[in-house]
Amino acid sequence: MSKAIFPVFYAGNIAYYRAMLASDVCFEVHEHFPKQTWRTRLQITGPNAHQMLVIPTEKTGERRVMKDVHISYAEHWQKNHWKSLEAAYRRSPYFEYYEHIFAPFYKEKTKSLLEFNLNMHHAILKTIGLELPYSLSEKYGSYDLDFRSEAFELAPSHVMPYTQVFSDRHPFHANLSILDALFNLGPQTQMLLQ
Repeated sequence: MSKAIFPVFYAGNIAYYRAMLASDVCFEVHEHFPKQTWRTRLQITGPNAHQMLVIPTEKTGERRVMKDVHISYAEHWQKNHWKSLEAAYRRSPYFEYYEHIFAPFYKEKTKSLLEFNLNMHHAILKTIGLELPYSLSEKYGSYDLDFRSEAFELAPSHVMPYTQVFSDRHPFHANLSILDALFNLGPQTQMLLQ
């Protein structure tokens, strides 16, 4: 298996996790931090359709590498994200089983975006029951497989529909944050990824 370089996303989508399961993963920590990407965003479906949750970062006026990006707590984003997750998934089959794992991410303050995203990644894998060894980049460079600019879309033939909380109001959306699958499918999320 060739080493593949991946960005470190905030609870990435289904396609992101599928790609990682098929790779020898190295997370990019030395890239110049690109704004308005999945590194600080996740997408869920809530009562009012799709919702984007965004982690604000501290502004420095200078270009920073991913490992040096700090989270801003000037806004109450943690409280807002958790309320949004509760509104979207409180009625899902597995939210009550996993909320104690994910609630601390929205109460405790983590300085580094990289640390927050990696800790979230560990919690997701542990909850799904998957082991996915990875390394961190030592410098910015080229790799056999480069996913740093990948859109992580799902081909229609790779979509496995499952029941989502608001399926009575909204059509199925196949490539939301892995948290959507986890709260709706629980242990079956592993089958969705394979």
